[in-house]
Amino acid sequence: MFIGIDDTDSPNKYCTTYIATLLIEELKNSGYNIDMPKLIRMNPMVKYKTRGNGGVAIHILDELYSKDKEEIKNITIDLVEKYTDFECENTNPGIVFLDEAKYKENREKLTYYYKKVLYDIVSVDYAEKFILKVGGEFIKYKLGRGIIGALGAISSTPPYTYELLAYRKKEMWGKKREIDENSVIKMDKETFPYTFDNYDYENNKVLITPNTPCPVLFGIRGIDAEILLRAKDIIEGEKPERFMIFKTNHGTDVHLRKMNIKDIYPNTGVIVYGKVVEEPRDIEGGHVIFRLSDGTGKIDCVAYEPTKGFRDIIRKLIVGDYVAVYGTVREEPLGINIEKIKILKLEKKYIKDKKCPYCGGTLKAKGKKAGYKCKKCKKSIAYNEIRRIEVERDLKVGFYEVPGSARRHLSKPIQLIDLI
Repeated sequence: MFIGIDDTDSPNKYCTTYIATLLIEELKNSGYNIDMPKLIRMNPMVKYKTRGNGGVAIHILDELYSKDKEEIKNITIDLVEKYTDFECENTNPGIVFLDEAKYKENREKLTYYYKKVLYDIVSVDYAEKFILKVGGEFIKYKLGRGIIGALGAISSTPPYTYELLAYRKKEMWGKKREIDENSVIKMDKETFPYTFDNYDYENNKVLITPNTPCPVLFGIRGIDAEILLRAKDIIEGEKPERFMIFKTNHGTDVHLRKMNIKDIYPNTGVIVYGKVVEEPRDIEGGHVIFRLSDGTGKIDCVAYEPTKGFRDIIRKLIVGDYVAVYGTVREEPLGINIEKIKILKLEKKYIKDKKCPYCGGTLKAKGKKAGYKCKKCKKSIAYNEIRRIEVERDLKVGFYEVPGSARRHLSKPIQLIDLI
């Protein structure tokens, strides 16, 4: 049997993964065998998400009788109702139950649904009908948006990474987290490249601790569950009360798909190959923008201010560079929010040789029609006859990414490109 839960938290308190952790503990104490739970992020462009747009799924491995199923449902409902921030306007919880047989029978349909919630904006009505179509049950609270992500978590397919979430003692909720920064750096260096997004070295910022007053003390992400256990023990500071390892789609780029510019639409994730057709320029707010063309159309690509030094990479692009842009599509004005970029081919860059070919003096521009005139020997050279010198580009072919503090949950860090 599968249980999906989503949208129980708020920016002020609680966490859906905490409910999942308590639920697993209670189910295990009742004698049930539980698979590793899943924490699955959906389309990051959903505007009404409470925090990270992630649902949890729990898989009970035992063969269940009717009385077992009723017991499991009652335990689940009690915990959701106890640890949900119903006072928050944007918190609209949902629970989905799906029997093992129905899950297996509808595997193809569920895979389709998973892709749908990664790429598009799904309505509650659509999710309701889909749950009934695959033989599931759902419980909605308030607007019930949580059923969308609850089924999404159940439906998910590989690739997966892992996240170890450590939780605080209740008396510490809402208080400042005391995590030793140097221990985070030590952990990051000792477990690289098998853990990721632990520390932002560009901005000197710890990334494993949340900014909200929720039950989570820290979360460590990686591609090996055993290494996460070792990483947890390196962290010094406030001691967690409990922890849980989740299978997740963090750092996998599953929200992105290759698209032609003519087919792009708002609020989805894309990978677009094309040429730079307008050089980068700074715009209001500290953002940097350039225009990309793939032959089917043109689109603006934006590196936002929080991406910090990444913007300097974008500023070095010139017309003719061939690149692949990875990111999500904003609605108004239509454009790609860059998550990372792969430079595939660099255009040659030239500067004009302002040295007179006759006497070695300095050439001065006199306008496009008049061309250039030497200050020393007074000889003139036509505008299109001046010699050009190739200059070395301060940029290399390869991947470039935003800093960890500006990275989305789903975005794959370049350290994982060849690992997953």
